[in-house]
Amino acid sequence: MLHSVPDFPLVDTRRLPHGTLSAIALPAPASDADLPSVLASAREALHPDEWTLSETLAPPRRVAFVGGRLALRTALRDAQPTLANAPILRTPRRAPSMPPGALGSVSHKRRLAVALVSAPTDAVHTLGVDVEERPDADDLTRPDLAPKILTPLERHELAPLAASDPLGYRVAVRLRFALKEAVYKAIDPHVQRYVRFQEVEVFPGAAGAVAVRLALPEFAGRHITVQAYWTELHGHLVATAAGSTVTP
Repeated sequence: MLHSVPDFPLVDTRRLPHGTLSAIALPAPASDADLPSVLASAREALHPDEWTLSETLAPPRRVAFVGGRLALRTALRDAQPTLANAPILRTPRRAPSMPPGALGSVSHKRRLAVALVSAPTDAVHTLGVDVEERPDADDLTRPDLAPKILTPLERHELAPLAASDPLGYRVAVRLRFALKEAVYKAIDPHVQRYVRFQEVEVFPGAAGAVAVRLALPEFAGRHITVQAYWTELHGHLVATAAGSTVTP
């Protein structure tokens, strides 16, 4: 059972098309001296092996890791309750190592950790989740990410918004960044490499659904379906993706 952790409060759990999403608020200790006690408050809520793994990380990374594991455990308890007490460690590519019979992905920013968990099916064979802070007016002074992360077609689609609503445009670009990151995680078990931004196109709709186009040589002559979805949560953009099994 997940213990209540006041320093890492659960702020949301909801069921999305690809599984259960849980979000944990990350603490902001007043000083580095407060970190040990803040981290220790979560010890009883983690599996002993997870706690041991957390001790190998630098303090800021430990906070994110602990929050992420709490989010994963909360989502796992909803999606696969019989597996809720199993340890969730790390794969060689630093993704969550889920217990057999469960799929999971985790992401975090400065103040929020999110996790997505589901039972495996042919349609949901791999998962990915990403969380990004929703841009505000301060982002208008920062470099535009679009030339680095969007394809020409994606940039063409957003050109009218860039001209009419600069902040809305920044939000749209950040959302596409989050969606691509979620898709990369969902396809990583199949490709096991860094995927370039130009190899994936995403076209989000107003209702949360997303059209995904892949241009990776690994899938030439083979078929994979990647479904993506987006939502907003506590001032953040959350993107999720699920990859199907790969068929000839």
